[in-house]
Amino acid sequence: LQLFQSDIDMVQLGSNTEVLRAFRNGSVDVAAMTLDEALLLASQGEQLSVLMAMDFSNGADVVMAWPELGALENMRGKRVGVENTALGAIMLAAALERAGLAISDVELHSLPADQHAKAFLARKVDVVVTFEPVLTQLRKQGAVVLFDSGAVPDLIVDVLVARTSVLDERSVQLQDLVGGYYEARRYMITQPSDAYTYIAQRLQISSLELQQAYAGMRLPSLNDNIRWLEGDNSPFRQTVDQLFRHMQQRKLLQGDTV
Repeated sequence: LQLFQSDIDMVQLGSNTEVLRAFRNGSVDVAAMTLDEALLLASQGEQLSVLMAMDFSNGADVVMAWPELGALENMRGKRVGVENTALGAIMLAAALERAGLAISDVELHSLPADQHAKAFLARKVDVVVTFEPVLTQLRKQGAVVLFDSGAVPDLIVDVLVARTSVLDERSVQLQDLVGGYYEARRYMITQPSDAYTYIAQRLQISSLELQQAYAGMRLPSLNDNIRWLEGDNSPFRQTVDQLFRHMQQRKLLQGDTV
């Protein structure tokens, strides 16, 4: 829609792992990532600030398998493909807990997000921990959802993160970036047919499949974000504390504070 007024370069990467690597090595100043990934970077010494919540996953992150697996309890001894990130670990841990299983009960295969569909369809793994648009792609091939993030509502949130050093240096671009995003959101609401067509083409799925994908996410408004971030005991702070405890228990952080 060409809504940005300043010099902003958009970079699309194939997996969460690549996004984290690009942020660490300074290739990008701002990145979209899950909040747990932001905590991981902070624990590794990266100086960053969360600008806004982009979406809350209430069903969009899933554990999938072929129908013959039957139930979560049957994951014992199976090959599980999962990205080596906190999100993957948290989703898998929650699913295993629901099934009464431990990590040692399954065979883990570390897979970047852009290899989830290929590895699963080639039956190199029996189960995959994934998210949209792979969820829709695999469902079309007959895979089923055994567990989704609706069981841990608002714990998995995608955020926009900026390197702290650019907050003042690039304040014009950052305001333009956030402003442009909300203009695009307004377009999605007022011109849904056109907006969904654009996005579906980019993701290479149908408009109907895209609408189904968005059904598993909650996209907060600007006022929602203000309420989420505002105050010492904000919902943001509470979510950070909850995630921090989860990640500490599973030894996913490199320090005791973030």
